[in-house]
Amino acid sequence: MAVVKYDVSNVEAGGGGEQPQPALYSGHIVSITPRKEKANGDPVRDLEVIVSVGEGFAYQWTYIKTPDDPNYNETAHGWKLRELTDALKLPPKGSMDTEKQKNKPVNVKIVADTNLEGEYRGRIKNLFAPGKVEEDGEGMSDGGGDEEPLTAEELAEWSTDDLKEELQAIGVTLAGRFSKDKAIAAILENQEGAAEDEAEADAGSNGAGVLDPELMEQLRADADYYSEWSDDDIKEFVNELGISGNVTGRKTRAKYIEAIVSLAEAAGPWQDGNSDGSGDDGEPDDYDDWTAEELSDEIATRNEQDAEITITGRKTKDKMVAALREDDKAAQPF
Repeated sequence: MAVVKYDVSNVEAGGGGEQPQPALYSGHIVSITPRKEKANGDPVRDLEVIVSVGEGFAYQWTYIKTPDDPNYNETAHGWKLRELTDALKLPPKGSMDTEKQKNKPVNVKIVADTNLEGEYRGRIKNLFAPGKVEEDGEGMSDGGGDEEPLTAEELAEWSTDDLKEELQAIGVTLAGRFSKDKAIAAILENQEGAAEDEAEADAGSNGAGVLDPELMEQLRADADYYSEWSDDDIKEFVNELGISGNVTGRKTRAKYIEAIVSLAEAAGPWQDGNSDGSGDDGEPDDYDDWTAEELSDEIATRNEQDAEITITGRKTKDKMVAALREDDKAAQPF
């Protein structure tokens, strides 16, 4: 009998499973790795981002060029880096500790693609946070972070009106005469119960899975759309979307609606059934303004993700623009 020694402790698990179908998923970051060269040895400066979209699905990869790459162009590449920092709830300017981003929750839009053998595979179209991102990073620790629970000391500094509004927002009614001590105790008790419910929900879903299409259909970026919803309906909708943790401070109706609207804005045209492609079917692209080098680099990046874009004959700018637009269309299942 042969004995083979091995050590794969430093190798990222493959997350083997089926390719995810086109949909919007709640997932998490598996790893973010800065690269200095591609698999074929070509020099590059980018981030290899590996994302899990749920148990039973294969991990998904995306590559994001960083400003230290010689071919980096803020117009052509900056949006994708900003999309990542927004998804991770990082401020627009700062530094990223890649180790601290592991297991952070993100929403993932998967579109249809194929590998080199022509077989179906999913491809990451967009990454975004499941809730509101503070533009100035105020109140966040380095690298983002979850909302801290309210404490008795913090609540003791609230006014009577704030406490009453919080009780109303969380749907709690005090028995007998109102007092600050009773209000604080009730809020903390409700908070503890909500945390337990959230933990049970996370355990049941492993923190990932396809977001319910019926919920997505009710998403609107217009706050007035929810004006006739009851407070209970608003709160229930936020909980079902899994974004209750993004409502910071005193829980008010306005903040709940703001979290819903932020998710709708992050989801873009998804909830309206619109296409993400270029031209008449979606947002116009700016490929005509790109340099030939930028177009070539974009094609190389997509082919690295198995896009299989080919240019026959001499590689002209017109041919590369046409090829990218065709790939955009092919990537759109809707």
